[in-house]
Order: sequence, then C-alpha cells, then structure tokens
Amino acid sequence: GRTDLYISVNISAKDLYFMNIYQVFLGLIARYQINPRNLKLEITESAIAMDFDRHLELIGKLRNIGFVVEMDDFGSGYSSLNQLKDMPLDVLKIDMKFLSKAQDNNKAETILRNILRLSNDLGLFSLTEGVETKDQYKKLNEMGCNLFQGYYFAKPMSVTDYEKLLGTQQLDKKRSN
Repeated sequence: GRTDLYISVNISAKDLYFMNIYQVFLGLIARYQINPRNLKLEITESAIAMDFDRHLELIGKLRNIGFVVEMDDFGSGYSSLNQLKDMPLDVLKIDMKFLSKAQDNNKAETILRNILRLSNDLGLFSLTEGVETKDQYKKLNEMGCNLFQGYYFAKPMSVTDYEKLLGTQQLDKKRSN
C-alpha cells in the first residue's frame, strides 16, 4: 500500500536479447497493479552499447509508459558520450570504482565532479554507488550528487529486516546523523 517505495530491477545484456523486456514489464505492472514510476529499470551502459539503436527505441517505449530508466555502472569502461546524448534516461548511476583509491586521487575526483556536472546539465539525476563513509557522502553531496547507494546507508538485508527498518524509520535517522 505504500506509494513512496520503488523496486530497482537490473536488466542484463542477456535479458535484452532473450526476453521481450517490453512485454514482460507490461505484464508485471498489470498483474501486480504496480505504477511504472515505482519500477526503476537499471541497464548497464555496456548492454545498451550493444545494438544501440534497438535499445534506444526500447528505452524510449519504456519511459513513455512511465518506467524510470537508469544507466547502471556509468564510467566502468564502456562510456560513450556520443551515445549518451541520444539516450532517453532518467538517472545516471555512477560506478562505485570512482570512490576507490586511484593512482591519482585528484584526477579521479576531477572526473567524478565533471560526470556529476554533466549529469545535472543533461537533466538527469545522478546516483553514486558504493558510498561507504560519511566523508564520501558529504563530499559527493557537495559535488552535487542527487542520490546515493551503499553500505553507509544500509548493508544488504532480508525482506523481513527491511520491513522492520521501514517500520522504525532507522534509515532516515542514519541519514540525518
């Protein structure tokens, strides 16, 4: 009965080739009476890059119905800024590797800052994966990151534990600390 929650679904390259993603998700929203806005479809940039024109059309159709489409693992090695300009996306999900130690941390931070700026300039929400510390969260927030994911907020948990967490609102308390 809650409308403020969403489910993220990873779509792999195999899913794109061996399933009719459009029909599968239409069936799921009809069967379970889910608002498409409450489903976030995470598609890796490498999966989109293969057969780009076909996937561009599919993503457009899914967004027209109301699904939220996220490009997952952005910056993991398959980025094409030329393709990014044409993709109908809602969220650019930045790969967690940008938060790990680099040979030159200043360069890594410059790249991350500019990806966040690019995301904002394109009208996309930015989400950074792998946020594990308060310092990372604060720095990303100062850089203009919109959304965050990682162990700093919560570690993977069972459905039962998640439901308990929602009932006590512990997640909101942790964010405010």
